[in-house]
Amino acid sequence: MIPPGLTRYIEFMSTLSEARLSELPTIVTDDMSFQDPFNNLRGREAFARCLHEMLGQLADLKITVTHVGELLDPAGEGAARYVLRWTFGGRLTKLGNRPWQVTGMSEVTLAADGRVSSHIDYWDAAQGLYEQLPLVGGLLRWLRRQLAVRGVIQY
Repeated sequence: MIPPGLTRYIEFMSTLSEARLSELPTIVTDDMSFQDPFNNLRGREAFARCLHEMLGQLADLKITVTHVGELLDPAGEGAARYVLRWTFGGRLTKLGNRPWQVTGMSEVTLAADGRVSSHIDYWDAAQGLYEQLPLVGGLLRWLRRQLAVRGVIQY
């Protein structure tokens, strides 16, 4: 069963907009931490600025959570943690509205009151974004081919 605080967070992120940012105090803690391939932030205000920037850089933003799992603590001493599998995409406004989509996972920790206290994103920034860039992308795709296992079909 997905706890109500996590359900609220998933619904918030899935329908993210500038207007919804005012709801953050009921969804995340004051000292919430957020980490992804580009950011390592602490505090609800920093997270709100990050979301605001993201909304400005991605048109037609769409976040879809496809799976949720609980991370069990064998000792039973830690906070409730969950893993979310998602797709995230939109059009990159700074790259000529180029379409972009990435699949990743997040580790989300809930505080005792059910609000999110930590969110760590895991996704491949090279394949997910850098390979989309005009000059860097070609180099990264070439490098990926050079490091791939030879004689095996790559998907």
